[in-house]
Amino acid sequence: MEDEIKRLALIHAIKNALKYGQARPGPVIGKVLADRPDFKQKIVEVRELVQQVVAEVNERTEEELRRLAEELGVQLEEKREKEERKWPPLPNAEKYERIVTRVAPEPNGYPTLGHVKGLLVPFVYARLYKGEFHLRFEDTNPRVEKLEYYDAIREEFKLVTEAAARVLNLSPGIWDREIIESDHLPELYEYAEKLIRQGDAYVCMCPAKDVRINRTRGIACPHRRQTVEENLELWRGMLEGRFSEGEAHLRLKTDMQHPNLTMRDPGIFRIIEAPHPIHGDRFRVYPTYDFAVSVMDSLTGVTHAFRSKEFEPHVDVQRTILEKLGLRQFEMIQFGRITVEGVPLSKRYIRPLIGAGILWGWDDPRVPTLRGLRRRGITPEALVMLMYDMGPSKVDATVSMGALAAYNRKWLDPKVPRYMFVADPVKAEIEGVLGDLVARVRVHPDKPEMGVREIKVPSKDGKAEVYVSWSDHQSLKPGDELRLRGLANVKVRSVMPDGLSLTYLPEVRTDVKIIHWAPVDGAVPAVAICPTSVYSYESIGGFGEPAMSELKEGDLVQLVRFGFARVDGRNGKTIILIRSHS
Repeated sequence: MEDEIKRLALIHAIKNALKYGQARPGPVIGKVLADRPDFKQKIVEVRELVQQVVAEVNERTEEELRRLAEELGVQLEEKREKEERKWPPLPNAEKYERIVTRVAPEPNGYPTLGHVKGLLVPFVYARLYKGEFHLRFEDTNPRVEKLEYYDAIREEFKLVTEAAARVLNLSPGIWDREIIESDHLPELYEYAEKLIRQGDAYVCMCPAKDVRINRTRGIACPHRRQTVEENLELWRGMLEGRFSEGEAHLRLKTDMQHPNLTMRDPGIFRIIEAPHPIHGDRFRVYPTYDFAVSVMDSLTGVTHAFRSKEFEPHVDVQRTILEKLGLRQFEMIQFGRITVEGVPLSKRYIRPLIGAGILWGWDDPRVPTLRGLRRRGITPEALVMLMYDMGPSKVDATVSMGALAAYNRKWLDPKVPRYMFVADPVKAEIEGVLGDLVARVRVHPDKPEMGVREIKVPSKDGKAEVYVSWSDHQSLKPGDELRLRGLANVKVRSVMPDGLSLTYLPEVRTDVKIIHWAPVDGAVPAVAICPTSVYSYESIGGFGEPAMSELKEGDLVQLVRFGFARVDGRNGKTIILIRSHS
């Protein structure tokens, strides 16, 4: 039975690896059980054997796998050329001489994965149409905004747009114009005064609770009847500080019976008594989102304004503002929001976890802030590929970290060097060695141009020592033959609770289990931090091969049979790694 499980597992693991770049235990187990349903009664044994076979298959190059498939008579699926994904054309693009789009973040926190779609959709369309792309900071709520967030948005958005230029061949990979919305407040005040003079806006001094109730019931505010002169005087009082925050606000006069509740005399300016991160105490009256976004989009030449579909009810308000002001209309387009399965994206969820000390900060690799993802080793290119394939759909989508890992793996696999890291190490003594052993391992199994590393294992009195992982130690029994990757074939003499005794075999065989290792002499201490959820992580200690001592913070690597990782730093001689994914 064991031989049959291994045979089926090998066939399906080869197919899986050649199709997706790396075999995965789950799909292989499913295929094995589909071929032999009777094996379900031995699921624990099936799982262990499949995991062993998958690990061995993933050690081999594509060329080796194809040769092995031919020997076994495995029928491989022909690779189909991936059809180029095309985004739908921009609506009414022919109406405009030049396409202008923008991304308009509020500098109230560090960008998250959810911001990437809002950035890429307008960026990609601007570049596809040879148009203009703006970065505009919507900084008209000073209570939640900080200078550090402006810088974080610039830095992290730039990494994504530069990656988009590389991955999608769209350039330039940077915005064409940066706009600070708060710099335009005097101009926005003029437009507010114009609405008042036209009789299209009034200053309301009702408590916020009463305003909400009256809008829901369709009851007109008593301040609606004020004259233009009275409203102008009250407006000047707002600007000059005669009212405190919450005592007065400017509302657009529309229709209190409108079926869209958002259209019922919406607020367009309010008092916020908090210093602005750029302007300090220069201003105290700030526009609401609907007023600022519509007027600024019109004034800055935006032809196609993208926003998440939660703002769809606000389209009527924004078009009404532009109509009453006589400003240029433009296309307003909604797209679906992105959420991450089982992981909060909202800053209001992340901030308390940081405050409670559960998270290390906004760059904690357990959360999908852009800096957290970067620290985890998720590349901007992977984010671009994922979002581009999802497209500008209006449907909300949930992204799993597994899907993101698949894109990251696809980008990193052909580029990053391989190293051997032995987690939870156990010492193995090899007897019968004729001299020092030298392993020659490729830096990358499919990229000979990346070079070869030599790893020396000295011997004394015919014995040499290496570290192997606890998981391999647990799976071995006396008499098993295996190969230490790139070094030597060995036979298990005995298995002790805390070590192994091996016998050196002079012949080279690759049809046996292949395991990774690290030399005892020159091994580099390392700790791998493995995020498991927003609230927890696993810390795994071990030893790496000597060449890992040359790694620097920020380096991306693949650890053989362990996964992709990013070097986070050092603690003395110990390298700290963050495991990205398998």
